[in-house]
Amino acid sequence: MNDTKAPPPQSTGPTGMTRRELLTAGTLLAASAPAFGQSRLPGMPSSSRELWQWVRTQGMFDSRLTFLDVATAGPTLRAAMAAEYRAREAQSFGVANAALDRWATETTRLARRFADFMGCSMDELIFTRGTGEALSIAAAGLDLASGDEVVTTTREHPAALSPWLMLARRHGIVVKQITLPAPLETPEQTLEVLGDAMSERTRVLAFPHLDYADGALLPVRQICALARSRNVITIVDGAQALGMLDFQLHDLDCDFYAASFHKWMNGSHGTGMLYVSRPSLERLWPIEPRGIDAPPIPTPTVAVGQHGVPAALHKLGNIVPLAWPALRGAEIAVDFQQQILRSRIEARVRELAIYARMRLQTLPGVELLTPARPGLWAGILSFQVPGRSAADMAAHLAHGFRIYIREVHRAERTDGALRVSLHIFNSHDDIEKLIQGLQQVLR
Repeated sequence: MNDTKAPPPQSTGPTGMTRRELLTAGTLLAASAPAFGQSRLPGMPSSSRELWQWVRTQGMFDSRLTFLDVATAGPTLRAAMAAEYRAREAQSFGVANAALDRWATETTRLARRFADFMGCSMDELIFTRGTGEALSIAAAGLDLASGDEVVTTTREHPAALSPWLMLARRHGIVVKQITLPAPLETPEQTLEVLGDAMSERTRVLAFPHLDYADGALLPVRQICALARSRNVITIVDGAQALGMLDFQLHDLDCDFYAASFHKWMNGSHGTGMLYVSRPSLERLWPIEPRGIDAPPIPTPTVAVGQHGVPAALHKLGNIVPLAWPALRGAEIAVDFQQQILRSRIEARVRELAIYARMRLQTLPGVELLTPARPGLWAGILSFQVPGRSAADMAAHLAHGFRIYIREVHRAERTDGALRVSLHIFNSHDDIEKLIQGLQQVLR
């Protein structure tokens, strides 16, 4: 999409932004000078119909495509790209005069900003390059010994499971994968199965907030309460929840929560976070320490931006001096969500998903794999067509109709499944295009 009437001096194609477009969108920042400050988005339409039309123009993606795969990666907001560009420009322009204490100030500001948005303390938050890195930090930083159990599920993303498998090889921990009912019918099913799986040797319970493959929404607070009653640490993969669902981290009462800002948040790619509850911070070792308070040597090395920052960032490592431009882009995504309202975003996503579910159910041969009970699903729908290859169907939709959905794999389903993930920049027309494409593919 191109918001400018005149052709840009340098075309970057339908999915790119020229420097002029970036600078035009850069009115988000007060000036191009190397300043550390909060930016705000322009005003939005008041009516819902106009709002969702406006939202559709805010992301940088090819308008010729029907993109229904934000669960893999969301289109970055134009405003976020502009903010990131301006931040990189400012960072480079002021490199000779960058006072080291400014990084502590800006780190604290960003930590407070994101913590307020997510419902936790700024002392409980560190920034990462994505959900996978955040989960690896939590797994590698815990003191686990040979024979200790980590209970997880067969619903884990490979990036969530891999850190535990590596610890099993290195240190002999036991990874116990539990198969949850599919599709889930009640929240109590999850609690019963996970409760039965935990033993006296269980130290960690790792599970997704929202299943990336079939869209099942797990009862996080109840699961965490169950684990806490047995003195088991909880680590939640929130990659598919942050930016789609309206929740506060303290309300979930988990020990660790990992998420990214480039999926449902529509922020800059390569940004994410790890929430570490204040009691859990004491038990987590840093895997990339940049400053230790009590070193065993007389002259420790003090890295830039590691002192005078909130507790988790101080202990576990602060990447703000390295990732500041991308995090400034992610901060714009926070502004975007707060101005629209997270509750309104969730309601819109659920509205689209309900409509898509109704339309998919009219297609012959389509079997929905996502739970049917309200409250157990949100913006992700998964389905299969017995006897048809999901990979072939996804490729046909993409190449023949420019409709992008995702093939997902499950061990129990040899033909795979197809996943549709809907966000606020999607529309009912997008869903109709999907249905029409599937009708052609299924002939």
